[in-house]
Amino acid sequence: MSISSKIASVKATQAGLEVVFAGAKTPEIYSWFWLYDHSQDASRYNTDTKQRKVDTFLIDPTISGASAELKSENHVVVNWSDASAPGEYSAELLASALVYDTHAQHAIVSKQLWLAGSMPDPIPCSEFEAVVSTDEGARELLDAFAKYGFATVRNMPANEQAAEQLARRVAYPRQTIFGGIWKLHSELKDHNDTAYTQTFLEPHTDSTYSHDAPGSQMFCCIERTGTGGESILVDGLAVANQIREQDPKAFTTLTTTVVPGLYIEPGVYLRAERPAIRLDPYGNIVQISFNNYDRAPLKLPNEQMAEFYRSYGLLHKLVNDRDNWLKIRLNSGDALIFDNWRTLHGRMEYTGKRLFIGCYHNREDIESRRRVLQHSA
Repeated sequence: MSISSKIASVKATQAGLEVVFAGAKTPEIYSWFWLYDHSQDASRYNTDTKQRKVDTFLIDPTISGASAELKSENHVVVNWSDASAPGEYSAELLASALVYDTHAQHAIVSKQLWLAGSMPDPIPCSEFEAVVSTDEGARELLDAFAKYGFATVRNMPANEQAAEQLARRVAYPRQTIFGGIWKLHSELKDHNDTAYTQTFLEPHTDSTYSHDAPGSQMFCCIERTGTGGESILVDGLAVANQIREQDPKAFTTLTTTVVPGLYIEPGVYLRAERPAIRLDPYGNIVQISFNNYDRAPLKLPNEQMAEFYRSYGLLHKLVNDRDNWLKIRLNSGDALIFDNWRTLHGRMEYTGKRLFIGCYHNREDIESRRRVLQHSA
């Protein structure tokens, strides 16, 4: 549920502050203790650092408000029974604190799921110069990324400097065993990974062997010759929702069975584990982790093992249903960014040269950049 961040009315009650948000049918109640702890007035809140100054553990448990006033649809003032400095609250603060709204408060663009028959049309595409030079262009790119789980960029100068400029416009590149900004083509022999070949790659998510898998991956095409090599994208969130609706038993198995991931090369031994479909405490799907190439040995009791293979096989089947694939050929000057927690990616077999400049980003840093751009609009 998402609500308006504008307030229609407030009322001081014995239980706390009663707030009616614009368009809401029922009021929300905020306890007096909670309000004292979260006040945004200068005596209790550092307006520069956005950090709490009040000592939560010294607040009188019986504190109460004597009165409340709605100064505007965005500003509430509470006068306290102990005559201390009035508490001040923005409508945004009060709305963002609601449990059922915490995942929606920054989601100005809703997610649009896509599978066979509902593919994005047209494919979201931004101009390089607009993205790197204007807030509007960067916001458009990240809004498309949030909505579809991927976005593309065209007319990028085909060089490493432009690729790094685009990557840093999104967020700072994440440092991994592959580096910060790295090259990807079949002639490289730096890592023992199937990505550094010309063969077909099934759709997968990266870094199932990392405790905190990167939130996004970016590919910038610098040089392209030959045939094939289209990037494959699959909306893992849509696939997971389909399994949830059509096979609840498989969905439960995929959300509760911890699957280990493994990456080994000279000097490197990475291992992590989590379910193929990870839920938040409220039952929302927050991450897809599916990479059969990097799956480490998993031994369960025979009956559970059989159910896991059945459920994992169903996920594999839907992910590899070519009707669910979106194929994009990146040519010189094109770029692709996709959500590594949502969108599985793969590659068609190819000939010729396919030189990409790539990087990963942390999820929280992309979310941060998008929030900053939204608030500057």
